[in-house]
Amino acid sequence: MATQTATHISTSPVASFFASVGSAFSRGFAVLIEAGQKSRSMEARMHLIDRLNAMSDAQLAELKIERENIPAYVFRDLYYV
Repeated sequence: MATQTATHISTSPVASFFASVGSAFSRGFAVLIEAGQKSRSMEARMHLIDRLNAMSDAQLAELKIERENIPAYVFRDLYYV
């Protein structure tokens, strides 16, 4: 019959400290990357609003967009207006 013994590995306070610091840096970088992606997405949306506002009413009608509904069109995936 085989017996199993559990071994307990304790980590030193220094190793634990560096692990928590590394984890904090990792979370911080993830937040920065996400913020950058959101910023680029917002810039692209604002550029689209500018392009659509520059179009004539006839061009917007071809796209089936009314001028007053441009923001709703651009942000349609985020908000139901």
